[in-house]
Amino acid sequence: MASWLSFTNHKLYQSRLLMQQAQQSADQGVLAEALNDSALYLLRDAYISYLHELAEIATYRLPVQSLTQLLEVTPLVTGEMRELQQLENDSFSWLYQFLRAVEAVGRVENIVVPVTTVQPGMIAVQDESAPDLSHWHQSLVQLIDLQRENRQES
Repeated sequence: MASWLSFTNHKLYQSRLLMQQAQQSADQGVLAEALNDSALYLLRDAYISYLHELAEIATYRLPVQSLTQLLEVTPLVTGEMRELQQLENDSFSWLYQFLRAVEAVGRVENIVVPVTTVQPGMIAVQDESAPDLSHWHQSLVQLIDLQRENRQES
């Protein structure tokens, strides 16, 4: 399990670095978008890696690509898996929104040409089209840390 744990941490770290670089490149639209997309994919990789951590706890050693697959093949469904399942199924949860955003990246129908809807003399408060990547990153890190700590105490 130590290898999946370190791989998960490494992907979370890489994602954070790309998010920081995207913030610094905010004035270079296409570069910032590419960095954010890459950070999103690395965050997804961290999530899949964490699923492998959970699989090993349940004595399942083969690769999985989703929580649904893990729940179908694992000999033991843990509380951590159930918590993730609830978050994935709740359309208002950060995990549900994060996974939908990952699915949407790169789809032609989701490529939007920015249109300025702000009236002259008005200031745009927030870009609603950009996913809240930093929130998803922070939420995933907190969830993983909390679940790992709970396993340590058990």
